Parts: sequence; C-alpha cells; structure tokens
Amino acid sequence: MKILYIAAECSPFVKVGGLADVIGSLPQALKKKKKVDIRVILPNYSQIPKQYKDMQKHIKSFYITLGERKREFVGLYSLVYDRIHYYFIDSPRYFKNRSTVYNQTDDAIRFSYFQKAAIESFKYLDYSFDVLHVHDWHTAMIPLLCKTEYSMYRHIKSVFTIHNLAYQGIFPIDYYQYFNMEFDYRFEFDGYLNFMKTGIAASDFVTTVSPTYAKEIMTDYFGYGLQRLLKLRESTVVGVLNGLPEPEFNPSTDHYLAQKYSVSTYKEGKLANKVALYDKLAAPFDTQPMLVSMITRLVSQKGLDLIKRVFDELIAKENIKFVVIGDGDVEYVSYFKDLQSRYPDKIAAFFGYSNELAHLTYAASDLFLMPSKFEPCGLGQLIALKYGALPLVRETGGLKDTVNAYNEFDKTGNGFSFTHYNAHDMMHVLHYANTVYQNDTFNWDMLVERAMNADFSWVKSAGQYVDIYQSLLKKKRM
Repeated sequence: MKILYIAAECSPFVKVGGLADVIGSLPQALKKKKKVDIRVILPNYSQIPKQYKDMQKHIKSFYITLGERKREFVGLYSLVYDRIHYYFIDSPRYFKNRSTVYNQTDDAIRFSYFQKAAIESFKYLDYSFDVLHVHDWHTAMIPLLCKTEYSMYRHIKSVFTIHNLAYQGIFPIDYYQYFNMEFDYRFEFDGYLNFMKTGIAASDFVTTVSPTYAKEIMTDYFGYGLQRLLKLRESTVVGVLNGLPEPEFNPSTDHYLAQKYSVSTYKEGKLANKVALYDKLAAPFDTQPMLVSMITRLVSQKGLDLIKRVFDELIAKENIKFVVIGDGDVEYVSYFKDLQSRYPDKIAAFFGYSNELAHLTYAASDLFLMPSKFEPCGLGQLIALKYGALPLVRETGGLKDTVNAYNEFDKTGNGFSFTHYNAHDMMHVLHYANTVYQNDTFNWDMLVERAMNADFSWVKSAGQYVDIYQSLLKKKRM
C-alpha cells in the first residue's frame, strides 16, 4: 500500500502547531505497519533549518501556470529522514524570505501555488501511490483538482483530514482562477472560495483528529457553517485520535529535564524540575504548593477568558503557583503581564516559545490547565499525562476523549474536568484538585501512576488509518 501525504508543515522541518506533530509522527507509525510505503510533500520554507536544507537533493525544476501568472517556477527537492522520504516544493517567490509560515497577505496565492505545484510534481516522483492524504485548508483543493483539471489522477483515492475547522481558507470567489479551472459548486460557499469546504465535498473520505470532535463539528455550535455538509457526509466522516509523538516526550529519557524520572521516581523528579524551572524563570517560588501550568497559544480558543473572569478570586483562595508559557494575542499577553506584576510571588510567565522550557514545565507541573472553548484533539494534555502533570480540562473534543474525571468513590479517572464553559465551574474543580493534592496523597499518587502508564501512542490510531486506506482501495477494486 502506497500513501502520499501533502501538508503545510511537518516536524522537525517546520512547526507552527499540532499539524506539524501529526505529519511528523503519524507517517513514522504507519511505516512500521507491514506493506505500507508512505511519503510526504511539503513547502520548502526558508524557516527550515540549514541542516535539513543541506540534506536535500534536487530532483527537477519546472514551471506551472497559476492563473494569469504564466510560468511560475517550481523547484522539486527530496530527502530521506528517519526512513521516510520527503519531497519539498521550492519557490523563491512564495516560500523564501517570509517572516512567518502563515498569515502572509498572499496566503491564498501561496497555497494555491503549493497545491498546483504538488500535483504537477507527481510525474517527477519515483513513486506511484494508491491513496492521497491531504491535511487542512492549505491542501484541501487537491482532491477536487485531481478529479477535474488533473483527471489523469481521478482513480487515486483521497482522504482529507480536518485538524481545526475554525481555519477554513476563505477568500474572494475569483481567486479560484489561480487554479485555472472551471467554476465548480464544490469550492463555493456563501459567495466565497472556501478551501476547507472543497476538501470535505470532494475527497473520498474525511477524518478529524478525535472521535468527539467528529461529532461536534456536525452541530451548529462547532460547525462554523459547514455542519450541514458534514452531516450529509456523515457515513464517510470519522474521528481518529491523534497520538503522542514518541520518543520526543518521555520523562525517563528527556534530555531537557534537570532530572529524568519514571513512575516510581516521579516525586523526586518533579521536585528537581520545579527547582530548575523556578530558577530559569527567576520566580521566587517555594516548591510546596501545587504548581499549575499552561503551555498554550494565547488566543480565545484556549479558554483564557475563563481565567480572566476568576483568577483574582482564585489566587486569593488557593495556595498554588501558576506558570504560563506561550504567545499570541496582545490582549492576553498584556493580561498575563499585568498578573505577573501584581502577583510576583504567585505567577511567572514566559512570552514566546522555548522547547526546553516547555519540556521542563511539563515535568515540573502538578496540574496542567486546558479549559478550551473547543479543542479538536489537543496535544498538551497527552504530554501532561505522560509527565504526570494531571490535566484539568473542559469536556470538549479530544480533551473529552483522553481525560477522564477523577471519581473519589470508585477511584477511576486520570485527571479533572468540567462540562460547561463557565469560569466558576473551572475554579471549583481546580479547588477540588488542590484539595486532593494537599490532603489525599495516596489517591493523587494513584492518579499520577495511571496517567503516566496510559498508552496514547500512535499504534492504535495508525491501525485505524490503515483500515480506512484499505477500505478505499477495496472499493476501488470493486
């Protein structure tokens, strides 16, 4: 079975969010399956580190037509990394000398170019594939293009994965002309060109990144206008839970930690890492109180308005320390800066992203707070579980699928949760978690052991993807 992935980012080459973790780790898991040959096509961003650029080999230079822009240059490169074959679409105009991977003023054109160039590169690959698997709006037009303008590929089955329905790639309708195609109802939505809608409508199968999220996006609240289309496709929409990238996240081998630890030594490990974390943050914290952390994009989706609503009340009542690692909207950055200035003995923040600091924070934390408005899957809670930082989450999307609330009567659960998007509900559950932490060491240790021993690897989910691919190929042969 030969599978070709096309995506906008992939760890370790370029990472903006969770998409990179999936594209970096899922192919590795699939590669371990018998008779699976998987390869990946990516943009050749200038942000890709030099060490990987130096490994690339030039395959072909050619030109494509992009709307009225005739003869757009395409460079096709490849490298083999960790037994996976990667291809890179190179463009001096669209991917070099850009300050960011996304949020450029010409993103519509950049990713139109990438999709057309990727398809046109097929004929230069030393590889013929059975299933084409594309990810999020940046690649969502490809299944339709393969059925229309590039009809020589219409026999290839396609899978489209929605990583976050909130980001749909919506542009003025006349932008479809960059694809040099006839008008098609499948790419139009409310008078606009909608890349995400196109992927849902034109692919043979649609997946999302958790079972609960697959159900949520068919409702008015979570559907962002596409719920009816998704409901129509319900029989071919399935949620497959993202796995935890391994071996990157393992406290017993993590070189970023001040002290590595296992289930049996987690208390000593957390203490040593708290000391190291507080030192790096120059935080005058003692190590006895429960450490609550957030490692997150500072955006509304992540439930930060709940924290703004009750934090002063919470910090007055609870003996806790609070660490925030992340960056994002000015509103939330300013808020946490103000908190840090008002409560220097309670709160420490780092604005930006440091891989070392993130790993150290997971290892030091007792409770990991993730009160999201919505969360397609979430990676933070999976890492937190592995590191024995019990998650406190809102019951939505992948958070609901992976975190089970502690029940003190039957001793079940692996963390804490609340149902409604309500600040005081969150605060009351945090108070309960702190009570257990301070007064019920036996059961807290039991929860940490259960969390650290849980299996959230890609093994099961990779098997589900193989089943999907095989079902599509079976239909193809019928």
